[in-house]
Amino acid sequence: MAKKAGDKTGEFGAWLTEALRGQADYRVYYDHGDPKVDKNVAVIKAFFGETVTKENKLAEVDVMVVNQENEILLLIEIEESQISPKTLLGDVFACLLSSGFAVRVEGKQVYFRVTTQTQLWIVGTVPCKKAGETDFINQVQEKINRIVFDNELIPIRRVRLIIEKELESCLKSLEAESLNYLSNR
Repeated sequence: MAKKAGDKTGEFGAWLTEALRGQADYRVYYDHGDPKVDKNVAVIKAFFGETVTKENKLAEVDVMVVNQENEILLLIEIEESQISPKTLLGDVFACLLSSGFAVRVEGKQVYFRVTTQTQLWIVGTVPCKKAGETDFINQVQEKINRIVFDNELIPIRRVRLIIEKELESCLKSLEAESLNYLSNR
């Protein structure tokens, strides 16, 4: 059977949920899975304002790790197809400008807070055909860092781009780095 868009994202979300199982400090929510199989599968809505509505929803994020106080520790957006500059910046700024994030749990909207500890990771691939093309990602990362660093309007202080040539290696890096980040908190 052919893989559909989001399958790898769902696999990563299920993997991270299982990897953190037994650690009461963390809850994982992820999209692109089967909510009948895993209660952690949900649409993660980034919104602007006090509560989420159709009119103020800015984006849907793929993976979110939260603590027991409903503070967001990690937001992950995974682009399974090659990421364009427009998509990359759209992913970043939709999250940076959001007031909060919400997930429907057992029929009720649950709200999660962005804090200065929240990190946003954008994961994807770009074709690197010539030497120097990877400089584009470095330049984007540098500009994003300047925008978010010490900007009182944006509580997220760390945006990380995990961009590689192939999705499989990118997801392996994401697995290792997410466990490392969460275990060193």
